[in-house]
Amino acid sequence: MALSMDLVYTPISLVVSTTFLTVLLVLSLCHNVVEAHFKKKDPRDTRSSNVRNSPKNHSRDSSVGSATPLGYGRYEMGNIEYDHDVTNPDTRPNTAFENSAYQPRPVGIRENPFSSVLNAEDLKLVPDLKYYFEEYGIAIEEFEIQTLDGFFIDLWHLKPKGHSNPSKGGHPMLMLHGLLQSSGSFASGGRKSLAYYFYESGYDIWLGNNRCGFKPKWNDYIVKKKDRWNWDMRDLVQYDLRALVSTVLEKTGKEKLTLIAHSQGTTQGFMGLANGETVYDDDFKLLDKLENFVALAPAVYPGPLIEEKMFVRFMSKFIDSPYVFGRCCFLPLMMLMRSLMVGWKLFSFLSYVMFNYLFDWNDSLWDKPLRNRHFLFSPVCISVNLLQWWLSQDKRKSSFKTYSNGIFPDSKTWFPSGGEPAKKQTEMHSNQEKITTDEYPRILMFIPKQDRLVDGERLINHFTNCEPQSLYKIWYIDEYSHLDVLWSHDVIERVGKPILNTIRTNSSH
Repeated sequence: MALSMDLVYTPISLVVSTTFLTVLLVLSLCHNVVEAHFKKKDPRDTRSSNVRNSPKNHSRDSSVGSATPLGYGRYEMGNIEYDHDVTNPDTRPNTAFENSAYQPRPVGIRENPFSSVLNAEDLKLVPDLKYYFEEYGIAIEEFEIQTLDGFFIDLWHLKPKGHSNPSKGGHPMLMLHGLLQSSGSFASGGRKSLAYYFYESGYDIWLGNNRCGFKPKWNDYIVKKKDRWNWDMRDLVQYDLRALVSTVLEKTGKEKLTLIAHSQGTTQGFMGLANGETVYDDDFKLLDKLENFVALAPAVYPGPLIEEKMFVRFMSKFIDSPYVFGRCCFLPLMMLMRSLMVGWKLFSFLSYVMFNYLFDWNDSLWDKPLRNRHFLFSPVCISVNLLQWWLSQDKRKSSFKTYSNGIFPDSKTWFPSGGEPAKKQTEMHSNQEKITTDEYPRILMFIPKQDRLVDGERLINHFTNCEPQSLYKIWYIDEYSHLDVLWSHDVIERVGKPILNTIRTNSSH
Protein backbone atom coordinates (compact mmCIF):
# COMPACT_ATOMS: atom_id res chain seq x y z
CA MET A 1 0.00 0.00 0.00
CA ALA A 2 2.79 2.42 0.95
CA LEU A 3 4.59 1.68 -2.31
CA SER A 4 1.46 2.29 -4.37
CA MET A 5 0.86 5.61 -2.59
CA ASP A 6 4.43 6.65 -3.38
CA LEU A 7 3.55 6.28 -7.05
CA VAL A 8 0.92 8.96 -6.43
CA TYR A 9 2.96 11.20 -4.13
CA THR A 10 6.09 11.30 -6.28
CA PRO A 11 4.78 12.91 -9.51
CA ILE A 12 2.50 15.33 -7.64
CA SER A 13 5.22 16.44 -5.24
CA LEU A 14 7.64 16.82 -8.16
CA VAL A 15 5.29 19.28 -9.87
CA VAL A 16 4.64 21.20 -6.64
CA SER A 17 8.30 21.34 -5.60
CA THR A 18 9.35 22.44 -9.11
CA THR A 19 6.84 25.28 -8.92
CA PHE A 20 8.11 26.12 -5.44
CA LEU A 21 11.73 26.30 -6.62
CA THR A 22 10.80 28.37 -9.68
CA VAL A 23 8.92 30.98 -7.66
CA LEU A 24 11.69 31.01 -5.07
CA LEU A 25 14.30 31.60 -7.77
CA VAL A 26 12.38 34.48 -9.35
CA LEU A 27 11.82 36.22 -6.02
CA SER A 28 15.44 35.62 -5.03
CA LEU A 29 16.72 37.28 -8.20
CA CYS A 30 14.41 40.26 -7.68
CA HIS A 31 15.58 40.57 -4.09
CA ASN A 32 19.20 40.43 -5.22
CA VAL A 33 18.67 43.28 -7.69
CA VAL A 34 17.05 45.46 -5.04
CA GLU A 35 19.75 44.65 -2.49
CA ALA A 36 22.55 45.43 -4.97
CA HIS A 37 21.19 48.93 -5.57
CA PHE A 38 19.89 49.88 -2.14
CA LYS A 39 21.79 47.93 0.52
CA LYS A 40 23.47 49.93 3.28
CA LYS A 41 27.23 50.28 3.73
CA ASP A 42 26.90 48.91 7.26
CA PRO A 43 24.20 46.20 7.16
CA ARG A 44 24.51 45.28 10.85
CA ASP A 45 21.41 44.56 12.85
CA THR A 46 20.92 47.38 15.36
CA ARG A 47 18.33 45.61 17.53
CA SER A 48 18.99 45.60 21.26
CA SER A 49 20.57 42.53 22.79
CA ASN A 50 18.71 40.15 25.07
CA VAL A 51 21.95 38.80 26.53
CA ARG A 52 22.15 39.49 30.23
CA ASN A 53 25.26 41.20 31.65
CA SER A 54 26.04 42.71 28.25
CA PRO A 55 28.52 45.63 28.37
CA LYS A 56 27.32 49.08 27.48
CA ASN A 57 27.53 50.17 23.85
CA HIS A 58 30.52 52.28 22.85
CA SER A 59 30.66 54.80 20.07
CA ARG A 60 32.96 54.24 17.11
CA ASP A 61 36.49 55.45 17.52
CA SER A 62 37.83 54.77 14.01
CA SER A 63 37.57 56.77 10.83
CA VAL A 64 35.38 55.34 8.10
CA GLY A 65 38.41 55.65 5.87
CA SER A 66 40.57 53.51 8.12
CA ALA A 67 41.86 50.16 6.93
CA THR A 68 41.26 48.78 10.42
CA PRO A 69 37.89 47.60 11.64
CA LEU A 70 35.50 50.33 12.70
CA GLY A 71 35.92 49.92 16.41
CA TYR A 72 33.35 49.28 18.99
CA GLY A 73 36.11 47.15 20.48
CA ARG A 74 36.11 43.85 22.30
CA TYR A 75 35.14 43.37 25.91
CA GLU A 76 35.23 40.31 28.11
CA MET A 77 32.80 39.79 30.94
CA GLY A 78 33.05 36.48 32.72
CA ASN A 79 33.05 33.72 30.14
CA ILE A 80 31.71 35.87 27.30
CA GLU A 81 33.83 37.91 24.91
CA TYR A 82 31.81 40.61 23.15
CA ASP A 83 33.25 41.40 19.74
CA HIS A 84 31.85 44.78 18.65
CA ASP A 85 34.32 45.42 15.81
CA VAL A 86 32.74 46.48 12.54
CA THR A 87 34.66 45.98 9.30
CA ASN A 88 34.87 48.92 6.91
CA PRO A 89 33.49 47.54 3.62
CA ASP A 90 35.42 50.11 1.57
CA THR A 91 38.84 48.90 2.68
CA ARG A 92 38.35 45.14 3.08
CA PRO A 93 40.25 43.03 0.51
CA ASN A 94 37.69 42.16 -2.14
CA THR A 95 39.57 41.66 -5.37
CA ALA A 96 41.76 38.99 -6.85
CA PHE A 97 43.03 38.01 -10.27
CA GLU A 98 40.10 36.50 -12.17
CA ASN A 99 42.27 33.80 -13.65
CA SER A 100 41.76 30.08 -13.69
CA ALA A 101 45.35 29.16 -12.96
CA TYR A 102 47.31 29.24 -9.74
CA GLN A 103 49.82 32.11 -10.00
CA PRO A 104 51.80 32.74 -6.81
CA ARG A 105 53.80 35.94 -6.70
CA PRO A 106 56.16 37.70 -4.27
CA VAL A 107 54.54 39.74 -1.52
CA GLY A 108 55.69 43.35 -1.27
CA ILE A 109 56.60 44.61 2.19
CA ARG A 110 53.81 47.19 2.16
CA GLU A 111 51.17 44.86 0.76
CA ASN A 112 48.30 43.44 2.74
CA PRO A 113 49.38 39.78 3.25
CA PHE A 114 45.79 38.53 3.37
CA SER A 115 45.07 40.15 0.02
CA SER A 116 48.15 38.42 -1.42
CA VAL A 117 46.98 35.06 -0.11
CA LEU A 118 43.71 35.69 -1.88
CA ASN A 119 45.46 36.65 -5.11
CA ALA A 120 47.37 33.36 -5.00
CA GLU A 121 44.21 31.25 -4.92
CA ASP A 122 43.16 29.27 -7.97
CA LEU A 123 39.73 30.61 -8.92
CA LYS A 124 38.85 27.83 -11.32
CA LEU A 125 35.61 26.18 -10.17
CA VAL A 126 36.23 22.48 -9.59
CA PRO A 127 33.82 20.58 -7.28
CA ASP A 128 36.62 18.54 -5.72
CA LEU A 129 38.60 19.64 -2.66
CA LYS A 130 41.53 17.50 -3.77
CA TYR A 131 42.11 19.81 -6.73
CA TYR A 132 42.70 22.85 -4.53
CA PHE A 133 44.53 21.21 -1.63
CA GLU A 134 47.03 19.44 -3.87
CA GLU A 135 48.24 22.93 -4.81
CA TYR A 136 49.04 23.48 -1.13
CA GLY A 137 50.96 20.21 -0.85
CA ILE A 138 48.11 18.53 1.01
CA ALA A 139 46.47 15.26 0.01
CA ILE A 140 42.90 14.38 0.95
CA GLU A 141 42.41 10.77 1.94
CA GLU A 142 38.85 9.51 1.48
CA PHE A 143 37.18 6.90 3.66
CA GLU A 144 33.74 5.38 3.21
CA ILE A 145 32.45 4.10 6.53
CA GLN A 146 29.27 2.22 7.35
CA THR A 147 26.98 3.29 10.17
CA LEU A 148 25.40 0.75 12.48
CA ASP A 149 22.08 1.16 10.65
CA GLY A 150 23.65 0.46 7.24
CA PHE A 151 24.33 3.84 5.58
CA PHE A 152 27.68 4.67 3.98
CA ILE A 153 29.08 8.08 4.91
CA ASP A 154 32.17 9.94 3.72
CA LEU A 155 35.11 10.94 5.89
CA TRP A 156 37.93 13.06 4.42
CA HIS A 157 41.38 13.29 5.99
CA LEU A 158 44.03 15.93 5.32
CA LYS A 159 47.61 14.65 5.20
CA PRO A 160 50.94 15.70 3.66
CA LYS A 161 51.06 14.98 -0.05
CA GLY A 162 53.15 11.93 -0.86
CA HIS A 163 53.03 10.51 2.67
CA SER A 164 51.46 7.11 3.22
CA ASN A 165 51.00 7.53 6.98
CA PRO A 166 47.28 7.81 7.74
CA SER A 167 47.74 10.49 10.41
CA LYS A 168 50.02 13.46 11.10
CA GLY A 169 50.08 12.50 14.78
CA GLY A 170 48.73 15.81 16.06
CA HIS A 171 45.61 16.25 18.14
CA PRO A 172 42.67 15.10 15.97
CA MET A 173 39.97 17.57 14.96
CA LEU A 174 36.72 16.35 13.42
CA MET A 175 34.75 19.00 11.53
CA LEU A 176 31.01 18.53 10.96
CA HIS A 177 28.83 20.56 8.58
CA GLY A 178 25.44 22.24 8.68
CA LEU A 179 22.11 21.53 6.99
CA LEU A 180 22.27 21.07 3.19
CA GLN A 181 26.06 21.37 3.30
CA SER A 182 29.06 19.06 3.22
CA SER A 183 32.20 19.51 5.29
CA GLY A 184 33.77 21.07 2.23
CA SER A 185 32.34 24.26 3.75
CA PHE A 186 35.20 24.23 6.28
CA ALA A 187 37.82 24.08 3.52
CA SER A 188 36.38 25.92 0.50
CA GLY A 189 38.25 29.10 1.44
CA GLY A 190 41.58 27.39 0.71
CA ARG A 191 44.44 29.06 2.57
CA LYS A 192 41.94 31.29 4.34
CA SER A 193 39.80 28.41 5.57
CA LEU A 194 39.59 27.05 9.10
CA ALA A 195 40.52 23.54 7.93
CA TYR A 196 43.73 24.77 6.28
CA TYR A 197 44.64 27.00 9.24
CA PHE A 198 44.23 24.22 11.80
CA TYR A 199 46.15 21.79 9.58
CA GLU A 200 49.07 24.20 9.20
CA SER A 201 48.99 24.73 12.97
CA GLY A 202 49.85 21.06 13.47
CA TYR A 203 46.45 19.50 14.06
CA ASP A 204 45.17 16.31 12.45
CA ILE A 205 42.15 17.38 10.39
CA TRP A 206 39.19 15.15 9.51
CA LEU A 207 36.15 16.37 7.59
CA GLY A 208 33.04 14.35 8.42
CA ASN A 209 29.86 14.12 6.34
CA ASN A 210 26.39 12.91 7.25
CA ARG A 211 24.49 10.26 5.30
CA CYS A 212 23.43 10.56 1.65
CA GLY A 213 25.61 13.59 0.81
CA PHE A 214 26.17 14.09 -2.92
CA LYS A 215 25.39 10.47 -3.76
CA PRO A 216 23.23 8.39 -1.39
CA LYS A 217 24.69 4.99 -0.51
CA TRP A 218 23.46 2.25 1.77
CA ASN A 219 23.90 -1.46 2.40
CA ASP A 220 20.99 -3.12 0.62
CA TYR A 221 21.23 -6.11 2.96
CA ILE A 222 20.59 -3.91 6.00
CA VAL A 223 18.58 -0.92 4.77
CA LYS A 224 15.15 -1.83 3.47
CA LYS A 225 13.71 0.25 0.64
CA LYS A 226 11.15 1.90 2.92
CA ASP A 227 13.93 2.99 5.29
CA ARG A 228 16.26 4.63 2.77
CA TRP A 229 14.81 8.07 3.50
CA ASN A 230 13.20 7.29 6.84
CA TRP A 231 15.71 9.13 9.03
CA ASP A 232 16.03 12.44 10.84
CA MET A 233 18.21 14.25 13.37
CA ARG A 234 18.02 11.46 15.93
CA ASP A 235 19.61 9.05 13.43
CA LEU A 236 22.34 11.55 12.54
CA VAL A 237 23.26 11.73 16.23
CA GLN A 238 22.83 8.07 17.10
CA TYR A 239 24.56 6.62 14.04
CA ASP A 240 26.42 9.13 11.85
CA LEU A 241 28.13 11.18 14.56
CA ARG A 242 29.03 8.03 16.44
CA ALA A 243 30.54 6.40 13.33
CA LEU A 244 32.60 9.49 12.48
CA VAL A 245 33.96 9.95 16.00
CA SER A 246 34.72 6.25 16.48
CA THR A 247 36.50 5.97 13.11
CA VAL A 248 38.72 9.00 13.72
CA LEU A 249 39.72 7.74 17.17
CA GLU A 250 40.38 4.25 15.81
CA LYS A 251 42.55 5.49 12.94
CA THR A 252 44.52 7.98 15.04
CA GLY A 253 44.93 5.79 18.11
CA LYS A 254 43.79 8.67 20.30
CA GLU A 255 41.34 8.51 23.18
CA LYS A 256 39.68 11.87 22.54
CA LEU A 257 39.26 14.43 19.77
CA THR A 258 38.02 17.97 19.24
CA LEU A 259 34.67 18.26 17.47
CA ILE A 260 34.22 21.50 15.51
CA ALA A 261 30.69 21.83 14.18
CA HIS A 262 28.60 24.38 12.34
CA SER A 263 24.83 24.89 12.61
CA GLN A 264 23.16 21.47 12.25
CA GLY A 265 26.44 19.83 13.24
CA THR A 266 26.24 21.68 16.58
CA THR A 267 22.72 20.32 17.07
CA GLN A 268 24.11 16.82 16.63
CA GLY A 269 26.91 17.59 19.06
CA PHE A 270 24.74 19.09 21.78
CA MET A 271 22.15 16.29 21.44
CA GLY A 272 24.87 13.68 21.80
CA LEU A 273 26.39 15.45 24.80
CA ALA A 274 23.32 16.69 26.67
CA ASN A 275 21.01 13.76 25.82
CA GLY A 276 23.51 10.96 25.35
CA GLU A 277 21.96 8.85 28.10
CA THR A 278 18.77 8.55 26.04
CA VAL A 279 20.22 8.73 22.50
CA TYR A 280 22.71 5.86 22.74
CA ASP A 281 21.30 2.50 23.79
CA ASP A 282 24.62 0.88 24.71
CA ASP A 283 27.79 1.93 26.56
CA PHE A 284 28.90 4.52 23.94
CA LYS A 285 29.25 7.95 25.57
CA LEU A 286 30.06 10.94 23.39
CA LEU A 287 31.02 12.84 26.56
CA ASP A 288 33.99 10.50 27.00
CA LYS A 289 35.16 10.84 23.38
CA LEU A 290 35.54 14.63 23.11
CA GLU A 291 38.28 16.81 24.57
CA ASN A 292 36.60 19.95 23.20
CA PHE A 293 33.36 20.82 21.47
CA VAL A 294 33.46 23.97 19.32
CA ALA A 295 30.02 25.19 18.21
CA LEU A 296 29.91 27.71 15.34
CA ALA A 297 26.51 29.42 14.99
CA PRO A 298 24.98 26.81 17.32
CA ALA A 299 21.47 25.67 16.36
CA VAL A 300 19.88 24.85 19.70
CA TYR A 301 16.88 27.18 19.77
CA PRO A 302 14.91 28.50 16.76
CA GLY A 303 15.29 32.15 15.79
CA PRO A 304 12.64 34.64 14.64
CA LEU A 305 13.41 34.15 10.95
CA ILE A 306 11.55 30.83 10.98
CA GLU A 307 8.33 32.77 11.53
CA GLU A 308 9.24 35.89 9.55
CA LYS A 309 10.15 34.44 6.16
CA MET A 310 7.24 33.57 3.85
CA PHE A 311 8.95 30.62 2.17
CA VAL A 312 10.18 29.18 5.46
CA ARG A 313 6.64 29.43 6.82
CA PHE A 314 5.39 27.70 3.66
CA MET A 315 7.84 24.84 4.15
CA SER A 316 6.89 24.60 7.80
CA LYS A 317 3.19 24.42 6.98
CA PHE A 318 3.44 21.85 4.19
CA ILE A 319 6.58 19.84 5.04
CA ASP A 320 4.39 17.06 6.46
CA SER A 321 2.32 16.76 3.28
CA PRO A 322 3.58 14.00 0.95
CA TYR A 323 1.74 15.72 -1.91
CA VAL A 324 3.98 18.80 -1.58
CA PHE A 325 7.45 17.53 -0.66
CA GLY A 326 7.05 13.77 -1.05
CA ARG A 327 8.39 11.20 1.40
CA CYS A 328 11.91 10.60 0.11
CA CYS A 329 14.66 13.05 -0.84
CA PHE A 330 13.97 16.73 -0.14
CA LEU A 331 13.71 18.70 -3.42
CA PRO A 332 15.38 16.13 -5.72
CA LEU A 333 15.24 18.68 -8.55
CA MET A 334 17.75 20.76 -6.61
CA MET A 335 20.21 17.88 -6.63
CA LEU A 336 19.57 17.24 -10.34
CA MET A 337 20.43 20.87 -11.11
CA ARG A 338 23.60 20.53 -9.06
CA SER A 339 24.69 17.44 -10.97
CA LEU A 340 24.17 19.28 -14.27
CA MET A 341 25.51 22.74 -13.39
CA VAL A 342 28.02 22.51 -10.53
CA GLY A 343 31.28 24.14 -11.56
CA TRP A 344 29.51 26.89 -13.49
CA LYS A 345 29.55 30.40 -12.07
CA LEU A 346 25.82 30.60 -12.74
CA PHE A 347 25.12 27.68 -10.40
CA SER A 348 27.12 29.22 -7.55
CA PHE A 349 25.48 32.60 -8.11
CA LEU A 350 21.96 31.15 -8.09
CA SER A 351 22.76 29.14 -4.96
CA TYR A 352 23.93 32.29 -3.24
CA VAL A 353 20.93 34.46 -4.15
CA MET A 354 18.42 31.78 -3.13
CA PHE A 355 19.95 31.14 0.27
CA ASN A 356 20.49 34.88 0.76
CA TYR A 357 16.79 35.44 0.16
CA LEU A 358 15.67 32.53 2.34
CA PHE A 359 17.90 33.11 5.36
CA ASP A 360 18.72 36.82 5.31
CA TRP A 361 22.50 36.53 5.27
CA ASN A 362 24.79 38.17 2.72
CA ASP A 363 28.37 38.14 1.49
CA SER A 364 29.38 41.59 2.80
CA LEU A 365 32.17 40.06 4.91
CA TRP A 366 33.28 37.36 2.48
CA ASP A 367 36.17 37.51 0.05
CA LYS A 368 34.18 38.02 -3.13
CA PRO A 369 36.47 36.01 -5.46
CA LEU A 370 35.95 32.93 -3.27
CA ARG A 371 32.17 33.18 -3.08
CA ASN A 372 31.51 30.95 -6.08
CA ARG A 373 33.90 28.34 -4.70
CA HIS A 374 32.01 28.11 -1.41
CA PHE A 375 28.92 26.82 -3.21
CA LEU A 376 30.72 24.00 -5.01
CA PHE A 377 30.20 21.73 -2.01
CA SER A 378 26.49 22.18 -1.44
CA PRO A 379 23.65 21.37 -1.49
CA VAL A 380 23.56 17.72 -0.49
CA CYS A 381 20.81 15.11 -0.36
CA ILE A 382 18.72 15.13 2.80
CA SER A 383 15.48 13.40 3.70
CA VAL A 384 12.09 15.06 3.96
CA ASN A 385 11.97 13.52 7.45
CA LEU A 386 14.98 15.60 8.44
CA LEU A 387 13.24 18.81 7.32
CA GLN A 388 10.20 17.67 9.27
CA TRP A 389 12.39 17.39 12.36
CA TRP A 390 13.48 20.99 11.83
CA LEU A 391 10.25 22.68 10.74
CA SER A 392 7.16 20.55 11.35
CA GLN A 393 4.24 22.23 13.12
CA ASP A 394 2.93 18.83 14.19
CA LYS A 395 3.64 18.76 17.93
CA ARG A 396 3.52 14.97 17.92
CA LYS A 397 6.78 14.97 15.94
CA SER A 398 8.74 16.92 18.60
CA SER A 399 10.41 19.14 16.01
CA PHE A 400 13.09 21.76 16.55
CA LYS A 401 10.50 24.45 15.88
CA THR A 402 7.95 23.28 18.46
CA TYR A 403 9.95 21.19 20.94
CA SER A 404 13.45 22.67 21.22
CA ASN A 405 12.93 23.35 24.92
CA GLY A 406 12.04 19.70 25.44
CA ILE A 407 15.24 18.60 23.71
CA PHE A 408 17.38 21.32 25.30
CA PRO A 409 15.50 22.57 28.40
CA ASP A 410 16.90 26.01 29.13
CA SER A 411 15.93 25.89 32.82
CA LYS A 412 17.83 22.65 33.56
CA THR A 413 21.55 21.96 33.93
CA TRP A 414 22.91 19.81 31.09
CA PHE A 415 26.42 19.34 32.48
CA PRO A 416 26.15 19.21 36.30
CA SER A 417 29.32 19.38 38.40
CA GLY A 418 29.43 18.77 42.15
CA GLY A 419 32.57 20.84 42.51
CA GLU A 420 31.12 23.88 40.75
CA PRO A 421 27.37 24.42 40.92
CA ALA A 422 25.67 26.61 38.35
CA LYS A 423 24.76 30.24 39.03
CA LYS A 424 21.15 29.21 39.58
CA GLN A 425 20.02 26.14 41.46
CA THR A 426 18.34 24.10 38.73
CA GLU A 427 17.22 20.56 38.12
CA MET A 428 19.60 18.24 36.25
CA HIS A 429 18.57 17.28 32.72
CA SER A 430 19.93 13.91 31.57
CA ASN A 431 23.60 13.58 32.53
CA GLN A 432 24.68 12.33 35.91
CA GLU A 433 26.65 14.77 38.05
CA LYS A 434 30.43 14.79 37.56
CA ILE A 435 32.95 15.67 40.27
CA THR A 436 34.59 18.45 38.22
CA THR A 437 34.04 20.08 34.83
CA ASP A 438 37.33 18.53 33.65
CA GLU A 439 35.34 15.34 33.13
CA TYR A 440 33.30 17.12 30.45
CA PRO A 441 34.54 18.39 27.10
CA ARG A 442 35.57 22.04 27.03
CA ILE A 443 32.76 23.87 25.20
CA LEU A 444 33.49 26.89 22.99
CA MET A 445 30.67 28.76 21.24
CA PHE A 446 30.87 31.42 18.54
CA ILE A 447 27.51 33.15 18.32
CA PRO A 448 26.80 35.69 15.55
CA LYS A 449 24.48 38.53 16.54
CA GLN A 450 23.23 38.90 12.95
CA ASP A 451 22.02 35.29 12.91
CA ARG A 452 18.22 35.28 13.04
CA LEU A 453 17.88 31.68 11.88
CA VAL A 454 18.68 30.46 15.40
CA ASP A 455 18.44 32.12 18.83
CA GLY A 456 22.00 32.38 20.07
CA GLU A 457 21.12 34.82 22.84
CA ARG A 458 18.84 32.28 24.49
CA LEU A 459 21.70 29.78 24.46
CA ILE A 460 24.06 32.34 26.01
CA ASN A 461 21.56 33.04 28.79
CA HIS A 462 21.15 29.31 29.43
CA PHE A 463 24.87 28.74 29.86
CA THR A 464 25.45 31.81 32.04
CA ASN A 465 22.59 30.82 34.37
CA CYS A 466 22.52 27.04 34.37
CA GLU A 467 25.99 25.67 33.55
CA PRO A 468 29.29 25.67 35.49
CA GLN A 469 31.38 28.70 34.54
CA SER A 470 34.64 26.79 33.96
CA LEU A 471 32.94 24.51 31.42
CA TYR A 472 32.59 26.99 28.56
CA LYS A 473 33.70 30.15 26.74
CA ILE A 474 31.49 32.22 24.42
CA TRP A 475 32.33 34.72 21.68
CA TYR A 476 29.40 36.97 20.74
CA ILE A 477 30.26 38.64 17.42
CA ASP A 478 28.22 41.71 16.49
CA GLU A 479 28.63 41.80 12.72
CA TYR A 480 28.77 38.07 11.96
CA SER A 481 25.87 36.12 10.49
CA HIS A 482 25.17 32.40 10.16
CA LEU A 483 27.85 31.61 7.54
CA ASP A 484 30.38 34.30 8.45
CA VAL A 485 31.79 31.97 11.12
CA LEU A 486 33.01 29.87 8.18
CA TRP A 487 33.61 32.29 5.31
CA SER A 488 34.28 35.80 6.62
CA HIS A 489 37.49 37.36 5.31
CA ASP A 490 38.81 37.61 8.90
CA VAL A 491 37.56 34.25 10.19
CA ILE A 492 41.08 33.14 11.12
CA GLU A 493 41.57 36.15 13.40
CA ARG A 494 38.12 36.11 14.97
CA VAL A 495 37.39 32.38 15.10
CA GLY A 496 40.46 30.29 14.23
CA LYS A 497 43.01 31.84 16.57
CA PRO A 498 40.65 32.10 19.56
CA ILE A 499 39.87 28.39 19.16
CA LEU A 500 43.53 27.37 19.24
CA ASN A 501 44.22 29.72 22.15
CA THR A 502 41.41 28.24 24.23
CA ILE A 503 40.93 24.54 23.48
CA ARG A 504 42.16 21.95 25.91
CA THR A 505 44.64 19.42 24.53
CA ASN A 506 46.01 16.53 26.53
CA SER A 507 49.15 14.88 25.16
CA SER A 508 48.14 11.59 26.74
CA HIS A 509 45.09 11.54 24.49
